[in-house]
Parts: sequence; C-alpha cells; structure tokens
Amino acid sequence: MMNHIQIKMALLLLISIGVSSSFGGETFTKVGTTGFVFLEIPVSARSVALGETGVGLMDAGVNGLFINPALIATQNQRLAVSATHSDWYVGTTHQALAATMQASALGVIGLQIINFDFGTMTKTRNPTWQEQGSYVEMGSYSAGASAIGLSFARFMTDRFSFGATLKYIQENIDVHKADNVVIDIGFLYLTGYGNLRIATCLQNFGLETQYVSEKFKMPQKLTLGMATEIIGNMDDDRHVTLMLEAVHPNDIGEHFHLGLEGVLGVIQLRSGYKFGYDDEGFSAGLGLNTQWGRRQLRMDFSYANHRYLDTTMRYSIMVGL
Repeated sequence: MMNHIQIKMALLLLISIGVSSSFGGETFTKVGTTGFVFLEIPVSARSVALGETGVGLMDAGVNGLFINPALIATQNQRLAVSATHSDWYVGTTHQALAATMQASALGVIGLQIINFDFGTMTKTRNPTWQEQGSYVEMGSYSAGASAIGLSFARFMTDRFSFGATLKYIQENIDVHKADNVVIDIGFLYLTGYGNLRIATCLQNFGLETQYVSEKFKMPQKLTLGMATEIIGNMDDDRHVTLMLEAVHPNDIGEHFHLGLEGVLGVIQLRSGYKFGYDDEGFSAGLGLNTQWGRRQLRMDFSYANHRYLDTTMRYSIMVGL
C-alpha cells in the first residue's frame, strides 16, 4: 500500500501535468512582446533559492507579498518588515522593501516597494561633418524602474485564503517615462489531505501602455503550484517541504519549477531547479530563522546559476513583531 509520501508525490505530478496540458500549445515566439520586464525579476531570496517556487509556502511571511498575496493572510505577526538586495547584471541593482500589518478581524494589509537601478550612462550623439571622432559626448543620464503596491489578504474560510495587490509601476530613461497600474491576485487552498496546499497567482495583470510611440503589454504571469511536507510537519523543528509549480508567462512558453527546503532547527537548506529555460536552471540557498526576544528574525541568502551571464546572489532580512 502506498505511503503518504508516495501519494503526495504522485498527486503533485499528476495535477502539474494536467495544468501544463491545459495551457495549450502555442509554438510561436513571444519574447520581447512585453514591457516593464523588471517585474519579472524575483524578489525574495528564499523563493529564488527554491527555484522561484513558493506560491503555496504558508510561512513565507511578509515576503509572500512578492510571491502570492494570499500568503500574507497566514502571517501571525502583528507587524513584519523585510528588505532585499541583489547586484544584478552589468552593474545594475535590484532592491525591495515590504511590510505587513494585522488589521484586526478584517485581514492583513501589506505595502511593497521595488526599485531597479540601471545606473548612470554617458549620453552621446553622432558627430557633424565638422567634428572629429565617432561620437560626441553630451553629459550623462540615468535610467531606472520602480513599483509600489498595496495589498490585502484574508482567510475566507478556515482552508481558503484570498489576496490582491494593486501596483503602480513606472520606468524612466533620461527624460522619457512610462507608467501603468497592474494587479496581482492570489489564492491558497488547504486541501485537508495531510499538509498538501494548492495555490495559484496571477501577477501583473493590466492594460497595454505606451513608451514614447511604442505600445506594449504587461509581463503577465499565471502560476499554479502545490506544496507539501514530505517529511514531518511545517510546525516541526525538522521537516522537508516539496514545491512543484507550473508557470505560464505571456512572453515565453510554459515552464516547471521545483523547490525543496529542509529545516534543521533554526537553519534552512534550500535548492531548486527551473525546467525548460535556455540559460537558467539550478539554484540554492541558506536561511536562518530564529527568535530575538519577542521578535522573529529571518535572514535568507540565495545563489542562482546562469549559463551565459554572471551568477546572481540575493540577500533578504525580515523582522516580525
């Protein structure tokens, strides 16, 4: 007779295959058809280490704002804040701040700020026939992108939570700017079968916008995932959590993400893999989750391997009161 671990693994696999098949079989390339692509950069160091999984991670805490807004309904701290930093490619940087607060019986509210800094670049123009050289310098300019979002989440029943985020986003290059408003919507369902959770999240849903004279779509992404403890329970000092997710962006094909987290007291060991990508795959990370007086302190570190570009590292710190 199958044990609980085998049943959970089989259920995760079967549901994921069904989800992937239901997405349809578009074969044409959609790369480069969306704007505001900084929204596709993962924020949470824990999620990155887990192969960018986590939509069903009930103890995501305040960082659930960046993964699935329904997750913050599980937040048991009165107030929690987090900060994340990553040095991205070619001298760019990516940072985020987030906070959640219990709103009595109404639910949990959250605030997030994301900033992507392209740095400062030299402005040039083509020379006239009277000028020498291949270009003429005209000083410098900066470029960047940012988002600010307000979230709300609550448990609708003892097994089902809902969350939504309204985000204002903008990008600027020198004197040019584009902005828009997008929505994230997420759900979390506790199946009642052991620790199995099913979750889904639609991110960056919004209308087209325009930059100078070009119109483009938002980088919309639909994720459906499952999470369960294959060893122990989430409340145990030692347990192992498995996450499997099907991801359907609107600018590339569908993919599978796999994450595994082992908890040994205050230490958390993580690893993940993203299937179907040309230049991404393996990731890993380390976490420290402890109590500091009456406060919860969590520090996370992640490493992500890239085939053609530099590897990236991300750092997150969270404090809960």
